[in-house]
Amino acid sequence: MALGPVEIRPIRARLPGGPLRRTLCLSGGTGADAERAAGDSLHDASFVQTVRDASTSASIKLSLAFERGVKASHITVHTDRGTVTLAGEVDSQAERQLAARIAHDTEGVKHVVNQLQVRG
Repeated sequence: MALGPVEIRPIRARLPGGPLRRTLCLSGGTGADAERAAGDSLHDASFVQTVRDASTSASIKLSLAFERGVKASHITVHTDRGTVTLAGEVDSQAERQLAARIAHDTEGVKHVVNQLQVRG
């Protein structure tokens, strides 16, 4: 089954250093093609890192959501250049440690800052 033409639309992303205009190219080109089309390499690196960090945070939140003994809805996850910060309140020290271990075991995580507070 052949696919018809793919619509290419600009998107706006807020990155460090200000807004950055990007065009999504869903035409089946290679990563190298997309990189050449993207433009300024400094902004490209920031964009790639921002996407990587968001993906890492999403992976951790998903892992926490499926882990018994962890209430993921009470935990916020922020990732900055591979450093993950966990914040919020948990019911026990065991839950705090489990959340940190899950974050640490996630691909792309370099360091975990555990700011989770045990309810007292």
